[in-house]
Order: sequence, then C-alpha cells, then structure tokens
Amino acid sequence: MKTKIYTKMLLPLSLFGLLFRVLEIIYAIDPENGFYYLESFIPLLFNIYIFLVIAFFISELFLIKTESKSSRKRFGALGIPDKIIMISSAVFILGSALRDIFVESEINFSFENFTDLLLDTRFYILVFAVLTCVFIVFFASDPKRYSVNSVMAILSLSLTFYYLLRLFTRFLDLNEILSKAYSTHTILLLGFIVLSCLNFSKILAGLRVRKYFVAFGHCAVFLSVLHLAEFVMHFLPGNPYNITVDSIFSYIADFLVSFLIFRFIQLVSNKQDKKDKNAAAKDGPTVELKENTEEAVLDDNEIKTDNN
Repeated sequence: MKTKIYTKMLLPLSLFGLLFRVLEIIYAIDPENGFYYLESFIPLLFNIYIFLVIAFFISELFLIKTESKSSRKRFGALGIPDKIIMISSAVFILGSALRDIFVESEINFSFENFTDLLLDTRFYILVFAVLTCVFIVFFASDPKRYSVNSVMAILSLSLTFYYLLRLFTRFLDLNEILSKAYSTHTILLLGFIVLSCLNFSKILAGLRVRKYFVAFGHCAVFLSVLHLAEFVMHFLPGNPYNITVDSIFSYIADFLVSFLIFRFIQLVSNKQDKKDKNAAAKDGPTVELKENTEEAVLDDNEIKTDNN
C-alpha cells in the first residue's frame, strides 16, 4: 500500500476527530471542574475512535515497504514557506521554554535559587530548546547541505530530547493525568512527536526508517489537529467551557512542529512511491545492488565533504 493513500485519509479522519472533540467538550465535560460527566458515553466512543485511527496509521509499519536507500536528500527540496514555518516553530519553542523557566519558576538568579534551577527539569528543557533553535536555523538556511551532514543529524536529536523532557514533566503532574479532561490527549501527542522526531534524526543520519517516520508522524499530525479544539474554544467570548490553556506558546509550537512533520512526510513519500514502482518493473536484485553501491559511494563523498 502506498503512503499517499494514508496521507489522503489523514485530512478527513482529523477533521472528523476535531468535530468529535468539540462535541465531547460541549456535551461530556463539566465546565465547572473539568471532569467528564459520568453518565456520558461520548468519551468512550471518542477514545475508541482515536484508538482505531492510530491503529490504522500504525499499520503502515507492516504494509509500507522499506525504502531501497536513504531519503534524507529529499529534505533539500524545502521551499521558502517551509523555512518560514521552521523558523516560526523555533521562536515558539524557545518562547515556551523561556515562559516556563521565568514565569512559572519565578527565577531571580540568587545563588540558592540558581542551585535549585540546575535541579529543575524546565532548565534542561530550555537548554534543549536553545539547541533546537540552533539546529532549525542552520537547517532552514541551507537544507540541501545540512540534510546530509552527520553533525546536524546529531544536533537534530535536541528536538527529540526537548519533547521527551516535556513528556516527562507531564507524567510528573498527576493532575494532568488523572483529572484534567482538557489535557487528556496531550501525552499521546507528545509521545508521537518524540517518536517522529527520533526517526527524523535517523533519516538525517542516513538510516532507512521512512516507514517509521511516516507512521508515527501521521499519528502526531492527527492528534495535533484534535488538540486544536480546546485551544480554539478557549478563545470563545467569555470562555464558556472554562478551558485552561497552560501555554499558548507550546500549543502553537506543537502545531507548527506537527505541520512540519506532515510536510516532511510528503517530501520523503511521494518520490519514493514512484521509485518503488519503477524498480518493481526491473530486475529487483540487480537494481538493488547497483543502488546500494551508488549509495555507499555517495555517502563516502558526503563524509569527506563534511570533514573538509
């Protein structure tokens, strides 16, 4: 099965899920305390829907063939709009980390306070946010060059660690897990973004993990669209459903990163499907051996270029 079939299904599944989430907020959540109504069956149906959609996209791991060679060079096709979105995501990632460390922690840089800062997870979130910004700025400046740079592949892991630490802090907050119906799917979203970013780094390193990146990426994009429901409804006049938004910066950053994941999925998928189709019409073993030999030569040249 081709990746573009899953990509075409992403839009209707996400829009229906967004509508479903809005109905859940209106009819199944008590605006006074943020708990689900016990007598409502909507949350159960909604969770079943999410499980089925995620299972559908995870099936790509078994139905999509592994590519014949690395897809990292295709990231060089990023256009100016993509670069603008990348820079914007970096701004909001850094803004979210700065807000958490300065506003939430109320840092005044006294000696004792600075010692406590080093023990605070949010400090390391800020560190990886800064490294993420460095990676994004360099990568957006010259995608063709940095998509085949081994150092950039390592630096790209900062985005993975940034989201991994955010996921960790969510688990530490029991209120987020047990009581807040408005944050029910945030952990799922962050988890799939972590998996997507990790496999993105593997692609930059030259590994053939396109199907993993695409499968987890589709799940992340789907959940990010659902996440828009509470963000948008928070700004309704008077906030009638009493929705609490912890950080506008993080909401926007997560959506922009998910959009970039979707864009990267398009880049690594469309051409690969055509190549697989052409390769199937030829003598498979001979063509594959030739491609692997050419890939090894190209990778050696890229390593020499990076060292120079």
